[in-house]
Amino acid sequence: MKKKRNRRSTGKRLRNLFFGMISAILICSLSFGVFLVSAHENTPDPDASYTYYTSIEIRPGDTLWAIAEENLTDDYDSVSEYVRVLKEINQLDSDEIHSGQNLIIAYSDTAFK
Repeated sequence: MKKKRNRRSTGKRLRNLFFGMISAILICSLSFGVFLVSAHENTPDPDASYTYYTSIEIRPGDTLWAIAEENLTDDYDSVSEYVRVLKEINQLDSDEIHSGQNLIIAYSDTAFK
């Protein structure tokens, strides 16, 4: 009879220890998850500037320099720098563009603030 009681109490102890360990692991995981979420604020940086790209169709009379002047943002020091960037993006060897051609331009969200 004592052996049965000892087995039952040993079984209960092991079961309680197992569930206690599982509970401790879950509590630690949840606590760590809450810490990670609170460590990263979801507020955007107001000083951050993001560069986006869009495609435009060249109209008759358009020039690369005129397009650069029209779309120039504070991210570039000069129109010539922006023209160089446009040429790189569009893999152009010269400033020559043609009506009906598509041109990828870079713009910044700071232009819309």
